[in-house]
Amino acid sequence: MEKIKHVTFSEDGDLAYGKSSDFNNADEFIKAVQEQYYKEGCIVENIKIESCISTLEGISAEYIIPLRCTDVVIENYYVADVRSEKE
Repeated sequence: MEKIKHVTFSEDGDLAYGKSSDFNNADEFIKAVQEQYYKEGCIVENIKIESCISTLEGISAEYIIPLRCTDVVIENYYVADVRSEKE
C-alpha cells in the first residue's frame, strides 16, 4: 500500500509543505505539489528540508509551557516556493 503524499499549502498558496518521511526524494515531493496545486500548472523552486512544528490546539503568545504539556509535533518537512506557471 502506497503512503499518502499529502501536501499543505500556505494560505496564499505560495509555499508548499510535505513531511519528508512521506516522500522518497525531492522529485516525488515536486510531483505531489504539482498534482495538488489549486491552479493549473505550477513551478516549484527553492526546495529545502526544514524542521517544523505543528499544533492543532496552538499555544498562546508570550506563554511558556513545557512541550510535553502541548500537542506540538516536531518533524522534518520539505518546504518550497510555489508559483503559477501563468505568472
